[in-house]
Amino acid sequence: MKRAAAVLLAVLVLSGCGDAEFETGEPSSSTRTPVPTASPTPVVAQPAPDVTGQVVVRGVDSSCASAGVGAPVDLTEVSVHLGVPGYAGTAARVVWSYQGELPATGTVLWSLSAADQGGSNAVQLGYKTLDGNQIAYFTFAGAKQQNLSGAPDVSVPGQVTAVLPSAAVAALGSEWHWKATVNVDGEDVDRCPN
Repeated sequence: MKRAAAVLLAVLVLSGCGDAEFETGEPSSSTRTPVPTASPTPVVAQPAPDVTGQVVVRGVDSSCASAGVGAPVDLTEVSVHLGVPGYAGTAARVVWSYQGELPATGTVLWSLSAADQGGSNAVQLGYKTLDGNQIAYFTFAGAKQQNLSGAPDVSVPGQVTAVLPSAAVAALGSEWHWKATVNVDGEDVDRCPN
């Protein structure tokens, strides 16, 4: 009889070993209620805010059309494209499109002024001629001018194409804006946007 009681006790103990609720005090997996998990809220990037009188860079391409008529040079459109083949990093190709005859004498300055969203970092890209010959091709930032090698492309009639180096673009951050001007003999004759 002792032996039968011991066997019965062993059967009861073994049958209880498979029950997770008995072992851990927790309900078995078959009786647990699933706990809902919070899914992460997706972060939606807000577009850069508009800046009055400026073109805000919101993608690879940005541009403006100039409704005003400048004389003797009429700036009709300016475009900026991020990523220039043959240049490291994210350089920007800048194209000033114009109508009219460039003056044979005096100075002409093609300028793009850019700044980060807060306006604390600013850079100017400039190309200047005197009597039709290049005298400067530069960036200007933090009270320091850096002369660029080479020259802008002026082979297409009515266009001047220059490159803003990737280091200058990187300094502007991910949200930046710009405006462009053409200056003749020290006076702005047209701008974009206007």
